Amino acid sequence: MKFFKSKFFVITALIAVIIAVTFTVMSALGYSSYIKSGLNTVLTPFRLLADKTGEALEGYAAYITEFDRLKAENKELKNRIEQMQGEVQAAAAIREENEQFRKYLEIKAEHLDYTFENAAVIGRESNNYMTVFTLSKGKNYGIEAGMPIIAENGGLIGGVTDAGGTWASASSLTDPSSAVGAYVERSLAAGIVSGDYTLGRSGLCKMNYISDGADIQVGDRILTSGIGSVYPRGLVIGTVTEVVTDENTRSKYAVVRPLAEQTGFSSVMVLTSYEKYVEN
Repeated sequence: MKFFKSKFFVITALIAVIIAVTFTVMSALGYSSYIKSGLNTVLTPFRLLADKTGEALEGYAAYITEFDRLKAENKELKNRIEQMQGEVQAAAAIREENEQFRKYLEIKAEHLDYTFENAAVIGRESNNYMTVFTLSKGKNYGIEAGMPIIAENGGLIGGVTDAGGTWASASSLTDPSSAVGAYVERSLAAGIVSGDYTLGRSGLCKMNYISDGADIQVGDRILTSGIGSVYPRGLVIGTVTEVVTDENTRSKYAVVRPLAEQTGFSSVMVLTSYEKYVEN
């Protein structure tokens, strides 16, 4: 083999033989104590190094064990935090839903004949002013075209225009195609609230067909009259923000801000049944 013939091997073997012979001769001459002392002197640093290395390895092993424990604990805490966040969000949603139902119950207390079906707003028409939107429930929940829709603050939003099994389309009072019989709560002055292309961009609608001598003022509340049986009597439409007289026709109309539009809404109540208003 080339290794055994190399100079490195020969020199190493020679040194080993010399050291062995030297220790043997010194032991035979009675110098074994010096040999032991020398060996101890030479080996002491290595022993210390071995001890420190052992301690270091033990510390490293303990560190690895503690690191794994902390890692597992951190993962468990992270999962628990995510679970708690989910619970908090669910609780917040329940509180919000309960608050909505509480407000609807207040309306129900005033109108015992009302029957509601709640629904979420899942789609809105993308334009400068929202007039058409989609609900999360439809005919499977008793919702049909023509049914009124109210917001949680009790304000009339509009009505259902079409319904499928699990969805419904609706339009708001600001839609130019809408028309609702209305009256002034304070003076009982009557008119028709409808959407307007210009006013609709600002979330407003118009009360037309007001008689010349009608008593109507800014700040008056406008309610549904119930005439025509499309909407029940007494639902809040909104408040008057301006009273205008047309110089050409001398007719009067009022600008109305819908109550439902003042707070916005992400869920609604569909009024599925109510007593029809009969005019005396």
